Amino acid sequence: MTDNLQNFSAALPDEVTFTWKAPGNQFGDSSYLDITINSDSTIDGQYDAWCIDSDRSLIGATKGKVFSSYEELPPELIGPGNIEKPENLDSLNWIINQGFVGTELLGENGDNLGTITYGDIQRAIWSILDDVNITLGLGNFSEERAQRIAELALTQGDGFVPGFGQKLAVIITPDETDDGVFNPDKQFIIAEVELSKLGNFVFEDTDADGIQDAGEEGIAGVTVNLLSDVDGDGEIEANEIIDTTTTDANGEYHFTVVAGDYKVQFEQPEGFSEVSPSQQGGNPEVDSDGLISDVVNLAPGEEDLSIDAGFFNNIEPAGLGDFVFEDSNGNGIQDAGESGVDGVLVKLQNPDGSAVTD
Repeated sequence: MTDNLQNFSAALPDEVTFTWKAPGNQFGDSSYLDITINSDSTIDGQYDAWCIDSDRSLIGATKGKVFSSYEELPPELIGPGNIEKPENLDSLNWIINQGFVGTELLGENGDNLGTITYGDIQRAIWSILDDVNITLGLGNFSEERAQRIAELALTQGDGFVPGFGQKLAVIITPDETDDGVFNPDKQFIIAEVELSKLGNFVFEDTDADGIQDAGEEGIAGVTVNLLSDVDGDGEIEANEIIDTTTTDANGEYHFTVVAGDYKVQFEQPEGFSEVSPSQQGGNPEVDSDGLISDVVNLAPGEEDLSIDAGFFNNIEPAGLGDFVFEDSNGNGIQDAGESGVDGVLVKLQNPDGSAVTD
């Protein structure tokens, strides 16, 4: 299991309120549940959802704590009646990203096992996380299909990490108490939350105007840090780094993240003495955002590729000049008494003979 990916967890809300309906046929694909999160949070919305363990009821569940399936889960979520096999959560994420429902499933020998239903998916999820044999609420399902899906998930989904536009299994653990003690008392829910993307360009700002002009190339190998409010104090600070990458050969970078609030921090690359002025020209798609960007708020599935940085070298201008004289004896040397000539037009040229215009 690939765990503790902070870009999939740091910006999640601690708690949400929600409503749910079973079976999940109101929106999205057919699923075991439909869940609507309505907490004024970064993941508010409607999602296909599943259950982790059938040992508990969902009746009366309206609020719960929120966790990523790729973070280190608290021990009270692990074990009988909860998540018995957390090492298989990557395989769970693989399942929800296959678009299985409504497709034909082939057996190991190529035989057609029929059309996959939401019940097959839920039964497979229970199988890889809990080993329960309950079939409550599964509707039209096939144990053979469910076990085939579970088998594929455990082999092909081992180490799976979803990318931009794919779904992240967000775990909601209902807890109706207000005693300040974490005591999940209802069925755990998996909500399919689409991942977002943040990027994208570090460039050489040759004219130092803070704008990506035509011909200004990207800078490769620049270190870029992703920041989030790790300590929960309401501020995103420069030391709250949750992920780091470097720009590619074209100067581009990106982070795949769960919906939430972020900043991007750029480290000054070698060979460049200055960072470009920020937010010039009124077009965020082509401006520079400085060494640390403003807060970027991403909704589920949103792509923001406007967070850029320009760098340049502050080179002192050189001088060239300075005297036109009357060479009265024609020897090519400024002799004593040979005076200057005024009003002479002087042009500066490039090595190819073209005029220097700026």
